[in-house]
Amino acid sequence: MAALSYFIYATVGLSPLYPIYFILCAALLVIIWIDFYHQIIPDVISLPGIVLGFAASFINPLLSWQDSGLGIIIGGGIFYIIAGGYYLITKRAGMGGGDIKLLAMIGAFLGWQSLPFVIFASALMGSIIGIFAMIKQKKGGKTVIPYGPFLAAACIFYIFFHQEILYFINHYYLTPYAGV
Repeated sequence: MAALSYFIYATVGLSPLYPIYFILCAALLVIIWIDFYHQIIPDVISLPGIVLGFAASFINPLLSWQDSGLGIIIGGGIFYIIAGGYYLITKRAGMGGGDIKLLAMIGAFLGWQSLPFVIFASALMGSIIGIFAMIKQKKGGKTVIPYGPFLAAACIFYIFFHQEILYFINHYYLTPYAGV
């Protein structure tokens, strides 16, 4: 946490973003360890985190309360729909409710704009690690790995590189090509 605190300070200084990102990173760090060892994301962290993230949007110079609110709804909603669809198809849980609430918390703190990157990066990291876990555990598709650490890691990466990420997305994916 000391290293994260230093990098937050180096990134945003002592602006209003410092305590917001510090609290978010502290919660994410705890979630990484708890989910990795116990495969649970405690509601006592994620639910107050959703409220705190939304409240912080009123002092966050990079985020409006509307973007935070949409982040909560879209973040939690996307994973809720995915988890429900997976359960309907397979009749077994593929994603826990903690992951749903964690993505809603991330959306509250960072807004809906962060969600495409966080979902993509966490899925990519989780897939790579999941393939190795499937090979090592020899359980195939029944291999269980916690997803929270990947969501948290992608969120932390987004905090430090969001300007570059958004520039890349806007420049390469949202800008129409001339003459095409």
